Amino acid sequence: MGRFITRRLLQQIPILIGVSILVFSIIQLAPGDPLASYTQDPNMTKETLEALKEAHGLNKSPVLQYIDYVKNALQGNFGFSFQLKQPVEKLIAERLWPTFYIAFGSLIISIIIAIPIGVISATKQYSVFDYAGTVFALAGISIPAFFLALLLKKWLAIDLRLFPLSGIETPGAMYTGFARMMDYLRHTFIPLIVLGLTGAGGLMRYTRSSMLEVVRQDYIRTARAKGLKERVVIYKHALRNALIPVITLLGFTLPTLFSGAVITEIMFALPGMGKLQHQAVMQRDYPVLMGTNLFLAIFTLLGNLLADISYALVDPRIRLD
Repeated sequence: MGRFITRRLLQQIPILIGVSILVFSIIQLAPGDPLASYTQDPNMTKETLEALKEAHGLNKSPVLQYIDYVKNALQGNFGFSFQLKQPVEKLIAERLWPTFYIAFGSLIISIIIAIPIGVISATKQYSVFDYAGTVFALAGISIPAFFLALLLKKWLAIDLRLFPLSGIETPGAMYTGFARMMDYLRHTFIPLIVLGLTGAGGLMRYTRSSMLEVVRQDYIRTARAKGLKERVVIYKHALRNALIPVITLLGFTLPTLFSGAVITEIMFALPGMGKLQHQAVMQRDYPVLMGTNLFLAIFTLLGNLLADISYALVDPRIRLD
């Protein structure tokens, strides 16, 4: 296992380099001047603006800028935000926890909802439950996250006043321990449900399709012929094999949850990575854009690695050598 993880991590290095070059090139091709906001200051002189460009390395060619960026990144320095006047790594560290919490919380909700519904729909194909599950899955796939967020905000926050409209904690409150955790949960309940429900639709259909394929295999018929209980056949033999392609999907779902949190974080005023990235795009804050996109690339690669490791945990026949 250790050798497999080490080998996979080494294999990710050239991929990450390629992603960094691609992201850096796209940012360089974007229209506009990253220091445009400085030029609106009437006290900004041409000499001061040139000094700022030199300080940020913007007076160099794109190739030299990329080389300098890689050198600094290897030392843990991902640049300095043009607009927020703070190191990029500090901004990411401050905004990481809310996005991490929303992404993983919504993923757990999706798994809890989608996998049981998918399994039962497959074992009771063409039943009322199967049709109801199909309707739920299609609704989850079709309804945009922002529209569902608006509906839940109106019903749960405005009409029923059960949850706050925005923010991640009560302003001025000095909660600690369990009280603070419940305050977090109240503020993030609606965004968690929004991302959880929209992600559960596709996962449920994928689970159902995988289960239908597995339950028709010969070894499932053999297990039933031996007199094993249906619960044992489904949940011990069929489900473990059906989860292998589902795990592959989950490996790609993790980074999409981080990127999908952009709209959700903006709508609910959550101080996370999505909101930071949106601000960076609107303000042409290139160091922040580069840092957040590299973070998503790293997370995508780690998601694939976790998926490979999970294969061995689900199916003992798979060995990671």
